[in-house]
Amino acid sequence: MSRTILLLGTLLTVFGTVDAFAAQRGPGTTTPACAVLSLAEIKTVTGNQGYVDASSGDEPGQGAGGGSSCQYSGAAFTGPKAPMVSLVLIPGKNWTATARTFKLAQGCKRETVAGVGDDAFFESCPASQPIRSAPLYVKAGSKDLIIQMDIQAPATEATVRNTIIAIAKAAVAKVR
Repeated sequence: MSRTILLLGTLLTVFGTVDAFAAQRGPGTTTPACAVLSLAEIKTVTGNQGYVDASSGDEPGQGAGGGSSCQYSGAAFTGPKAPMVSLVLIPGKNWTATARTFKLAQGCKRETVAGVGDDAFFESCPASQPIRSAPLYVKAGSKDLIIQMDIQAPATEATVRNTIIAIAKAAVAKVR
């Protein structure tokens, strides 16, 4: 019983903190990354109606490459499952070109993706059972995107990549 009360107290503290951060941002405001694709667009592009939330993550300047971020997710405990999708929007920093110059860890590789933005590549490292896809870096005009997705069985890294590419194409069309 005391463990249950402790767990409930912890959950209330965590969710209260999340609500406090949302309140600081202001009601109804989102990061620029969350303004790229709506929840309805994510559902359409992924073909998964289980997405129920688009959560603003990092504020502009605070995310990867100095961008802002958005996480699209499904219901935590009930309903259809939807793997988390992370989208980072980086304005005016030529981040994709910069990321191409970073030294890769041993065994990692960059794989160019044709037909997505001005330049796009996956940066992958070997893992026995990855829980998140390799990031897709995309250059689209003066903006850059980084897109990743959780891998939930029966999906694999390979099958998730097709969905990430579809998300990237939809996002590129919106940010140009």
